Amino acid sequence: MSKLFKSLPETFIIFDTEFTAWKGSQERDWSGENEERELVQIGALKVKKLKTTIKVVKKLNIYIKPRINPILSDYFKNLTGIEQSTIDEKGKGFRESMKTFYRFCKNKNGEKFNLYSFGNDYHVIKENLKLNSINKKSKFYKWERKFFDITPFFEPYVDVKKYSSGTLYKAFKLKPRSKTSVHNALWDGISLYISLKHIVKKIESDYE
Repeated sequence: MSKLFKSLPETFIIFDTEFTAWKGSQERDWSGENEERELVQIGALKVKKLKTTIKVVKKLNIYIKPRINPILSDYFKNLTGIEQSTIDEKGKGFRESMKTFYRFCKNKNGEKFNLYSFGNDYHVIKENLKLNSINKKSKFYKWERKFFDITPFFEPYVDVKKYSSGTLYKAFKLKPRSKTSVHNALWDGISLYISLKHIVKKIESDYE
């Protein structure tokens, strides 16, 4: 059994986020007037470790209604494919969304799973906790220690700086079964998952 496979928990979460953006907002680090990185979508996969591979056992896709900037920019809509109507019809408030995400990320005994994202997306969650005046004693702040950067798993094989979460699968020349939609949080999570599964299967086959 490889070191990589041993390091993976028996059950863990791979997730990605999308948040409000405008043309040039990333370059100016969201310093423009009223620019905030408000969460709009969280996509998450619950993954279990099998004998020599990994498998998705459950998916979660949450749309969140931004409070400060409730109207999505054209830039954001073009980037993510998320329409205003989707947020208006399916979006929930931040607190309700966080509770749903939190429940998804723990087992029946209340034990919390490790969460992995491309770069540690907890900093965006933390920003949103502050934006929504969530008490610092809240369980959502204590949750921070369960969040991890997934990129170290890939760094021995590819230059991760050349890819995003949603394009990483291309580094391994993989052909996804589902329709690709880069900058959709659920798809980006799937891209990370199939890339990790590819590495795990390749390494574990070498050990057999």
